[in-house]
Amino acid sequence: MYKNIVKQINSLLSALKTTYSQQGWTGKILVPGLFLLLLCFLCSMLISLFPLMSRNPSNTTPSPNVLPSAGIGPTPTALFNFGSMTFTPFPTLSAPSALPTVTNLPTEMQTPTQAIPTATVTPLPTVTSPPATAIAKHDGSVRIVALNKVMEYVELQNLDNSPIDLSGWKLISKTGNQSCTLGGVIQPNEVLRVWAGKATSGFSCGFSFNIWNDNQADAAVLYNAQGKEVSRLR
Repeated sequence: MYKNIVKQINSLLSALKTTYSQQGWTGKILVPGLFLLLLCFLCSMLISLFPLMSRNPSNTTPSPNVLPSAGIGPTPTALFNFGSMTFTPFPTLSAPSALPTVTNLPTEMQTPTQAIPTATVTPLPTVTSPPATAIAKHDGSVRIVALNKVMEYVELQNLDNSPIDLSGWKLISKTGNQSCTLGGVIQPNEVLRVWAGKATSGFSCGFSFNIWNDNQADAAVLYNAQGKEVSRLR
């Protein structure tokens, strides 16, 4: 059987050689192509004979048991089919799964900063003290300018240019030694009428009787707060 095959191959090669030498450039290009096709056909025939010669019916190899955990891969697809012999290429590998997309963690929310209100400091109002009234120390500027014994009053006048405080001053009836304590402020050039009894104007000493003697000499004497006589009128 092998000898017949070899003879066929040799006769085929001889025929091809003769044909190739007789062809032009076009034939010389086509002949090698045909030769390659023939060579592929012969190779496929040889490959198909080897399994038939080595097959032994008595020695049958049992099919392997597939464990439950073993996975069954994809069935490869035949690339070429030459008659009864199928040429199986390498199994097609499955494409790897894409890596999972990593999701960035959410950015931590920032707590809004609460604005602290600015306290407005209101300055305290400045207390302005009223100007102090100048009090004259010239006690001799206050004079007794009138004495009315019938009407029971004495008139005092401030001859100074400044007001004078009469607190602690005394007006005395010399004969009866009746004393009247004065008070208040007498303004410059002001005339203050001091009544022995009670009156609605001027200054009232509050006596319930007459203190001036109409028939005899009875001087009106004025003393300052230090007890010094500053004026006298008979």
